[in-house]
Amino acid sequence: MASPQIRFILICALVIASSAAAQQEKSTATRYFSQKFSAVAGETYPGGTYKFSNVANFPGSSAISASLITLVPGGLRELHWHNASEWAYVLNGTCRATVMESTMPGAQRPTETWDYGAGDIWYFRPNEAHMVQGLAPTGCTYLAGYNDGAFDDKKALSMSAWASTLPPEILAESLGVNTSDINDGISANTFTFLPLGPVPDISLDDFRNTIARPPALAVKQTHRFQVSESIPLMVAPSADRALPAGNESLTVNVTNSGLFWQIDAAGGWVREASTELFPIASDMSGAVIRFAPGGLRQIHWHPSLSEWQFVINGTLRVGVFLEPGVFEEAVLGAGDVGYAPKGSGHWLQNPSETEDAYCILIFDDGPFTSIELPWVLGNVPYQVSATTLNSTLAFAQSISYSQPSMAGQNINSS
Repeated sequence: MASPQIRFILICALVIASSAAAQQEKSTATRYFSQKFSAVAGETYPGGTYKFSNVANFPGSSAISASLITLVPGGLRELHWHNASEWAYVLNGTCRATVMESTMPGAQRPTETWDYGAGDIWYFRPNEAHMVQGLAPTGCTYLAGYNDGAFDDKKALSMSAWASTLPPEILAESLGVNTSDINDGISANTFTFLPLGPVPDISLDDFRNTIARPPALAVKQTHRFQVSESIPLMVAPSADRALPAGNESLTVNVTNSGLFWQIDAAGGWVREASTELFPIASDMSGAVIRFAPGGLRQIHWHPSLSEWQFVINGTLRVGVFLEPGVFEEAVLGAGDVGYAPKGSGHWLQNPSETEDAYCILIFDDGPFTSIELPWVLGNVPYQVSATTLNSTLAFAQSISYSQPSMAGQNINSS
């Protein structure tokens, strides 16, 4: 029988081996904070296509979910509402969206309708009724983000699903019609989600003037924001339905609103719709980023928000750091998704030497916050940076502490 000393040594060895195995297992966890969203099958409806990303198919994205919706001309994301806030970016084409705020004193009903084109953003607060419809000639594709990781837009409270399940006499009394009108006019137990309606053939102004009951009050803050730049936009066609011919790759001149927070550097640029610039979006924000060849979105973290990443085109290397030994790296292509939880260290880089890459970032808070690695290391003495990095004083003194948020390709790297 082994001596107590030998048994102790064996037990320590087993504990160390088990701990190392567990650490390795956590460090090599795959695809928890990245998703091949481009390979997710979509669902086809008369009015368009739909696919979603939430914790059901992307478990790492605990605070933010999203849907990618294509509407053909006349295709309608029917009237609906939900507990989550919605921050959406139009990728291509045009659509018309209406949002209705809560009833104000004196039966005033603030309502806002806009036509949205590529590069436009809308924000709808929780439980504000809204609809989106594709316009001629191409319809549209939009990416909608929600500040709830478990949200699925198909489970939003839908007008068709509710009205078709109400007792006919109750609905008739509510709408001021006869019960027979309900029985004749509304099919029971129907949920259309993305129906196909007539293609709108009237201008935005005419639409606003012909709604069934004009609102008595304009909204105090607009739900629409426009990003400024000419951005090449692309969405990879899904297997179940290709985008309209010619829409696979578009260069769109986006209207210049003159309102954006921007970073321009050798590594690319950032255009953000933050709360300061888009005040109605108090609990969500987002940005569009251009990565020059080799460009790096600086190593950083966000003290108060999580980040959901969607690659418009090109390829991005991404990395997320959670705790010592727990990190993940992935390569995302067009239509793929990444996620960085609140407070986690992360970075994004374009590995191409010749091609730009573009992505959309969606945040689950309005005020934008960010802390970047060079800034942190540059706010302590060189010796502290050297000790922190387990490096030398000479190395700490060689660091460029003024590296921009979009760092250019390091020509000295090897």
